[in-house]
Amino acid sequence: MESPLISVIVPVYNVQDYLERCVTSLLNQTYHNLEIILIDDGSTDDSLMLCKGLSEKDARIRILSQSNQGVGAVRNLGVSMATGQYLGFVDGDDWVDVDMYESLLNLILKQGADVACCAHYREMDGGVKVVGGGTGILEFSCQEAFEALRQEGFILNFLWDKLFKRELFSEILFPQERRFEDLIVAPQWLYKTDKVVYLPKPKYHYFIRPGSLTNKPKEDEIQWRYDMVKALVVQRDFCRKYGLWKCASGKLFRTSVHLINRLLFLPATPEYKQIHNFCMQIIKEKNSVKGLRFSYLLKKCMLTYCWFVYSRLYYSYKMLQYYIKR
Repeated sequence: MESPLISVIVPVYNVQDYLERCVTSLLNQTYHNLEIILIDDGSTDDSLMLCKGLSEKDARIRILSQSNQGVGAVRNLGVSMATGQYLGFVDGDDWVDVDMYESLLNLILKQGADVACCAHYREMDGGVKVVGGGTGILEFSCQEAFEALRQEGFILNFLWDKLFKRELFSEILFPQERRFEDLIVAPQWLYKTDKVVYLPKPKYHYFIRPGSLTNKPKEDEIQWRYDMVKALVVQRDFCRKYGLWKCASGKLFRTSVHLINRLLFLPATPEYKQIHNFCMQIIKEKNSVKGLRFSYLLKKCMLTYCWFVYSRLYYSYKMLQYYIKR
């Protein structure tokens, strides 16, 4: 019986310093029946030329180039081009262990699952951190998987630490006009699953580099965090609509509070006031901390009923930290 084909979609945008490491890790996979789809999203460096050079070394690589449209558009195009029975997603500045796709596919086939996830490494200048782990393989029903997603336990919003049956993405489109599209589509593909399995061994290397989408410069940090909050609201609303979450999302509450805290140190412009009010609406909602730790309830009470006290205390605390570090 022929081994199933895995299509791996790699968005490429100004990653000339990292792309060869990424693609080489895919070409060296112990599972060979791969289709590697490199989509250049209007890079202004030599990324496209590097893609072409890599494709000459291995016929499994397919290349497409388009004007800059964002990672959502790239992933939509990649899914439409893919011919494999399974889909993987890898960012162009990351890399994977040589047995990642063999391990995840074997797990799917053995357990009869729709998706296999794994732990991952966070690669930073300051060192490496393992995210996830455990002592054994875990299985989740659809409802259990949604609860794990809500609690950020084992099943995370990321696409790149997983292998999917391709049909999960039928009739799903990544939003092209906004960031954090993975947060928005996560409940959509998860809703179609019967079983999700988790491998506690880290297999994916998530590289955090200066200037990446998850390490934005300070001048863009507020909009970046605001985009995340809005994406998390879309995710929450989907889960509410289908009765998938009975408790609140700690990530949504926490991200809203973090954003409000940042705004304390910025001028009260009309734009920032609008962002502040949006986050406060989330925090003040009746069930915004349902099922979460007591510390969330305490923060909600302080922000809702003692805003002046909270803002002064937090501002003074951060300023004290600043002067101590000087």
